[in-house]
Amino acid sequence: MRISTTQIQLSSVQSILDQQAKLIEIQNKISTGKNILTPADDPAGAARVLGIKENIEVNDQYKRNADASEARLDVEESALTSMMNVFQRARELYVYGVNGSLSSSDRSLVADEMRQNLAEIIGLAGQQDANGDYLFSGYSVNQAPINDDGVGGYTYNGDQGNRLVQIGPNRVIADSDNGFDLFFDIPNTTENAFSLIYNLAAGLDAGTQDSSNITDIDAVMDSLNSSRSAIGSRLNAIDSQRQINEDVVFQSQKLLSSIEDLDFAEAITTLNLKSTALEAAQQSYIRVQGLSLFNFL
Repeated sequence: MRISTTQIQLSSVQSILDQQAKLIEIQNKISTGKNILTPADDPAGAARVLGIKENIEVNDQYKRNADASEARLDVEESALTSMMNVFQRARELYVYGVNGSLSSSDRSLVADEMRQNLAEIIGLAGQQDANGDYLFSGYSVNQAPINDDGVGGYTYNGDQGNRLVQIGPNRVIADSDNGFDLFFDIPNTTENAFSLIYNLAAGLDAGTQDSSNITDIDAVMDSLNSSRSAIGSRLNAIDSQRQINEDVVFQSQKLLSSIEDLDFAEAITTLNLKSTALEAAQQSYIRVQGLSLFNFL
């Protein structure tokens, strides 16, 4: 079979183009630091890279969820702690107020301070997070949780849901507590937390105070303390899950690097080999052509 001069020339040119393409490819890899530039470079590796990146993104979302939940629970814990301190003050005032030696005017002064305590407690119940969402309204985060009719009537405006947030592949956590459970559904008392203080203050004004009512204040404080302890447990769970998520991301990034990142020492060696191969192809073409444009390059 006779091979024409044209065929030889075309073969030589194609060889040069192939070597140039390979040289450009390795140069691009070195400039990006990545071993896989397109899925065609390594279809199986590219698929693994995509899956690993998706896993990292999911865990990054878990981290954002955990951080947001922690922030809300920190605010709630602070609010409940402050509320318990105010209830403790109201308790001390009432214990003082039931003292039979006090005059009616003295009892009224105590009652007035208890009403100030009540206003502070209502304010704490309306606590909002950094986004302006009400903590104690359940899912109704745009609705202030407590309605005060001004004459001792208090109603709950939120819902009884507790917002659940995904902080791990198999873990969700409530990032707040609804106000009905906290302030209205209180064990061992027939009153809600607000009407209790209102009525105790009214009793001091009317001279009908009863020391046995102290147990109702204690019941409210016990309930709030239990809720605060539950928040502490949730915060610990967030810390634990956050560490798990961080470990997953770290291992995923290591695996991603092992698949995707370029071995620079090997790449430089390959670059030198490709440059030599391209030069050889060019020299071969020159020998075939004799004098050519390559003489002027």
